[in-house]
Amino acid sequence: MGQMLRCTQCDAEMTLTPLPPIEGEEHGLHMKIDGLPALRCANGHTRFVAPTFPSMFLDQLLSAPDLVPLDSAAEKGFLRKRYCCPSCGEVLDTHDAGRVHADHSMAVDGLRPIAVHVELPAYRCASCGHECVEPRDTMVSDLMQASAHAYRSARIAPG
Repeated sequence: MGQMLRCTQCDAEMTLTPLPPIEGEEHGLHMKIDGLPALRCANGHTRFVAPTFPSMFLDQLLSAPDLVPLDSAAEKGFLRKRYCCPSCGEVLDTHDAGRVHADHSMAVDGLRPIAVHVELPAYRCASCGHECVEPRDTMVSDLMQASAHAYRSARIAPG
């Protein structure tokens, strides 16, 4: 006989259900997650399907070779950081940024696919016209924070 999962807050039975779209934003990076699998009880308490799910989800998203269709900018400066064009090395004007969008569909361990939409600032080099996004380390940090904001907006309890 299978083990029934119980809610840690109210002891009600929990069922696997895809969540409606949740969103989060950090430093201009916007993330929308549609169909995130979660465990939910009749009283509306929600938790991840596994304690490691958030890190597994981000690892899979970041492993996509074409996370965004543009190169990452270089970063120069010790005290005052500046983004630089990865093509010619010129400093980028970060005040006049466009936007780039990327959509991904992710299948996680046999669960229904999760649709992920990421939108972030895109910078065009005034010297050579090359378009790029923020440096990879900054983008990873912003993705982590944006996903955390999305999880909090859905009131997902850890574990």
